[in-house]
Amino acid sequence: MSEHDASPLMRQYREIKRGYEHAILFFRVGDFYEMFYQDAQEASRILSIALTSRDKNSPNPVPLCGVPYHAATGYIAKLLKAGRTVALCEQVEDPKLAKGLVRREVVRLYTPGTLVETEFLSPVESNFLAAVAISPTAKPQPVIGLAMLEVSTGEFWIAEFQGDQAQTQTLDELARLDPREILFAPTARREDRTWLDQMKGIRLCERDPSTFEPERAARLLQEQFHVHSLDVFGCQGLTMGIGAAGAVLSYFRDTQPTAPLDYIRRPRVRRVSDAMHLDSVTIRNLELLKPMGALDDSLSGKPATLLSVLDRTVTAMGSRLLRQWLVRPLIQSDSIQARLDAVGELKDRIAARVALRAALRTVQDLSRLSGRIVLGVAGPRELLALKDSLAALPEIATQLASLVSLHLTEAREAWDDGRDLAALIEQALQPEAPMSLRDGGVIRDGYHADVDELRKVNTEGKHWIAALEAKERERTGIESLKVRYNQVFGYYIEITKANLARVPADFIRKQTLVNAERFMTPELKELEERVTGAEVKLLALEQELFAQLRATLAGHAGRLQEMAGKLALIDVLAGLAETAALNQYTKPVINDGGLIDIRGGRHPVVERLTEEMTFVPNDTVLNLDSQRLQILTGPNMAGKSTFLRQVALIVLLAQIGSFVPATAATIGVVDRIFTRVGASDNLASGHSTFMVEMVETATILHSATVRSLILLDEIGRGTSTYDGLSIAWAVAEYIHDRRTLGARTLFATHYHEMTQLEQQRDGIKNFRVAVQERDGDVVFLRKIVAGGADRSYGIYVAKLAGLPPSVITRAQDVLVQLERPEAAQIAESDLRTEPAAAPLPQPHPLVEEVRQIDLFSMTPLDALNRLADLQRKVTPSSKDAPL
Repeated sequence: MSEHDASPLMRQYREIKRGYEHAILFFRVGDFYEMFYQDAQEASRILSIALTSRDKNSPNPVPLCGVPYHAATGYIAKLLKAGRTVALCEQVEDPKLAKGLVRREVVRLYTPGTLVETEFLSPVESNFLAAVAISPTAKPQPVIGLAMLEVSTGEFWIAEFQGDQAQTQTLDELARLDPREILFAPTARREDRTWLDQMKGIRLCERDPSTFEPERAARLLQEQFHVHSLDVFGCQGLTMGIGAAGAVLSYFRDTQPTAPLDYIRRPRVRRVSDAMHLDSVTIRNLELLKPMGALDDSLSGKPATLLSVLDRTVTAMGSRLLRQWLVRPLIQSDSIQARLDAVGELKDRIAARVALRAALRTVQDLSRLSGRIVLGVAGPRELLALKDSLAALPEIATQLASLVSLHLTEAREAWDDGRDLAALIEQALQPEAPMSLRDGGVIRDGYHADVDELRKVNTEGKHWIAALEAKERERTGIESLKVRYNQVFGYYIEITKANLARVPADFIRKQTLVNAERFMTPELKELEERVTGAEVKLLALEQELFAQLRATLAGHAGRLQEMAGKLALIDVLAGLAETAALNQYTKPVINDGGLIDIRGGRHPVVERLTEEMTFVPNDTVLNLDSQRLQILTGPNMAGKSTFLRQVALIVLLAQIGSFVPATAATIGVVDRIFTRVGASDNLASGHSTFMVEMVETATILHSATVRSLILLDEIGRGTSTYDGLSIAWAVAEYIHDRRTLGARTLFATHYHEMTQLEQQRDGIKNFRVAVQERDGDVVFLRKIVAGGADRSYGIYVAKLAGLPPSVITRAQDVLVQLERPEAAQIAESDLRTEPAAAPLPQPHPLVEEVRQIDLFSMTPLDALNRLADLQRKVTPSSKDAPL
């Protein structure tokens, strides 16, 4: 169908669709949102709804599908989940008043990062929209700006990263905030986009580069927040960070053209030095937010993560704040101490804690409620939820009055219980108001005289209709006569066909059915006009009064957001106190020294995985002098990885202001936690498990400082024994010896030879996981003791895994032979246990020469060169260059 041949409606559709080519357009037609052409074909497939066509008799019918307007939310959610965006096109004038075609406009563009509807959002997770601005040149050093807007709450952040680590730091910040959508400007350099592709499962949206220009962005931000300079927000010296913030704001204006922007909070600047830096690898390896496996906490049924153990908050706001604390621990000892003092006071003051948590349970999500109110999408039930939430604030203030710790007294200052707002809602709304405004019955009796009058007319009109029905039954003698109503025909009298002979002459036929006839009378028509007119006027007036009430409350959004922040803080502190009391956590000592001293430490997650298992606590001492690097050896499955993670989690818990699972703990503040644990690969990027291991290790060596905590588990295991041992040895020396590094480090390994480093370096100490052998079996004691292990008990672990007994027996025999000094001369008959056993290949004559080399009396580099010399003897044609 050509543009010329199309109907006026379809020409209007095409014109609007041109501005939203990449979105599915929900085009309002009466009581339906209709989709056409390719949109209809895609939507029908994704939504599993019927695909039909418009103008079926036309040579080129237009594909069509549609959904009821009142049920659109569920369908939009399904399209968003499928990775699509949706443009909502509404009728913006009354069809009854329209002169010709009804005017339509797109009033909302649904994208993953701009959602405010509760149906689309997780109550315990933030829903950030991010923008990344990259400097046009990498000289003298690259600069990357990052901005984050939480549309549902108005939370607004700006950050900027410079230097060689800018990309890594940006990716780490993105991992911590976990946005749903990232805006970026395409550039000529392909590498500017490639690294962003690492953000899996997040919608990447290209935007016009001009929206990222710092000068233009600065003007937009100054206009938005009514300031002459962005320096008042701490933006001094920022360039690309301001560009990213402007791009976020511009995108929000474009996608929500009818939304007011006054509720967006003034931006806050995040700097690298503000909090402990956790990268995406550490967040994953420590299982802070998501489990690496499928284990669940047996007591709560939640995924086995640190968040699931800690989260005893009772409000959605508190849960989201706790999640932010976990990925951004504090590094200022006085700030940490203030949180610990508040948690300690609430832990000890049981009655106050119980009362606070009981009151907080009645508080709804004030942060998102206020956002929906400002955006004009909050319904009657949400305003009633606001009123009920405000009603709890006086009790919370009463409980805070007796508490003395800094955070709790600061929360009590300038307390605003919103009594005036609660009273306003109480006066205006019916206590049992419906979910939807279009259902009517929202405004309370006595609030507005015109509402009361129209409601009276409406009520009396229904009595008049009932009286008319009784009157007509008596006049006609037809007992089955009924006065009915529907939206198409209005009021009518329905009479069955068996009684048609008794229909009076003044009845006017309106419709014929299979078993009945419908009629109208002049009296019924007059009543209909009075009753229906009152209903329409009443609904319109109620909607107008509700909109006025919502607008009044929107003017107080700043007050509501301020109280939402205080309530979230109180909720998190009380939740941490509850966790400490229930799980027998202790208050750590925090200082700026270099000592980490943990007594009776436990893994907060593992200790809860099963009620039957008794967790074995362990001590840990790390300092910057005599014991800054521990080499931990011991069998597989004995608990080395659990111990490493346990130490990191205790440090992290202490620095978010939580009590810790230990009998005592002194924590010298850590600026970063690095982890290299577990095996993973990235085949999509061409990286093997070993390459991933080496990249993560390189990141640690380049980024760690003397104040960092490093956890290394089985470095070098992804290659040959000598390669792996050499790398592990060199890495341990590098961490220990570098003055700019020297970080506190736990180094778990199966290379028992590395225990010799204790004699070569003053700051290295050996520890092992204790085991006990009984009648050929091995008991893992889960206890960390001084000294190095000399065996890995791998065959025993293989036995536990269920390898056939014959394989286990054969492996034991081979191990015995290989451990003999004369193993290189083992004859085939010495290894054979049965005639069918395959012989081992004869060792190369140079094997004994290799065994006689004392690799550990030389540096790792000399050792590698010596091994390379031997390789050349085996393969004289080798052209490998000396190492």
